[in-house]
Amino acid sequence: MENQSVLNKYKPQPKIYLTLPSGGAFYPSNPMEKTGSGELPIYSMTAKDELMIKTPDALMSGEATVDVIKSCCPMIDDPWSMPNIDLDAVLIAIRIATYGEKMELQVPIRYYEDDNLKVGSETIEIDLRTILDKMQGKTWNGIITHGDLTFHVKPLSYKETTSFFMTTFENQRLSQVMQDTKIDEAQKLQAFKEGFKKLSQMTLDMVITNVTGIETPEGTETNTQAIKQFFETTDKETFLAVQKGLEHLKDYWSTPNTKFQVPADYVEKGAESVIDVPMGFDNASFFA
Repeated sequence: MENQSVLNKYKPQPKIYLTLPSGGAFYPSNPMEKTGSGELPIYSMTAKDELMIKTPDALMSGEATVDVIKSCCPMIDDPWSMPNIDLDAVLIAIRIATYGEKMELQVPIRYYEDDNLKVGSETIEIDLRTILDKMQGKTWNGIITHGDLTFHVKPLSYKETTSFFMTTFENQRLSQVMQDTKIDEAQKLQAFKEGFKKLSQMTLDMVITNVTGIETPEGTETNTQAIKQFFETTDKETFLAVQKGLEHLKDYWSTPNTKFQVPADYVEKGAESVIDVPMGFDNASFFA
């Protein structure tokens, strides 16, 4: 029997609908096929979500982001498997559903006063709907060629992206150890060796994780272990060609910057006339 609670009419309703930039590709199950329109309903954050998104440990591990996406975009069954090319669009849509289409950002402005470098700031208003619209209509071109080899690549999942982020964070902590004057040089040298080794392995692993197949004149290899062995023994030029292709894809799919026209009084003091403002996705501030 249907629940006839008097609270039923207060159940949350979708605030906006989102078409995923990926078109639903790269998911275990295409979430866009679950709706007749192909658009995903996006709900506003609950009070619990807003508390979760401001918990540092949960943010660092990715758990907070995953839980909020499950709550606000329930058509995505497993946010960990979501391709990272959809992440920014989903987070922007959740913010719009919760706080509206406008967002204020503080823009730092470097200028000179009596030959001394100063830093001022201006508040600008960002139209998130415009940014979200610019993220649509893209096509994933996962083909990188080098010589007679063709590399088929996919975007990283959110799980993979978070894992690499944690490795980077650990390396940053090691670099802080090296600056500690209380630690002797032998320990610093050991920390440097460990950090360099981890960074090198992470750079290699990121490329390997992106590649799903290597096409040669003799055929195509899709075995993960064989692809890993190939990259562990290939020449520098081949590795850099694939890495450059992946960086190009990353730039193409990145959230577009906003151009800010700097006020004339700052420009007269040596500031740039136009500043490219990157969209920051530090969840603690983005969802403030």
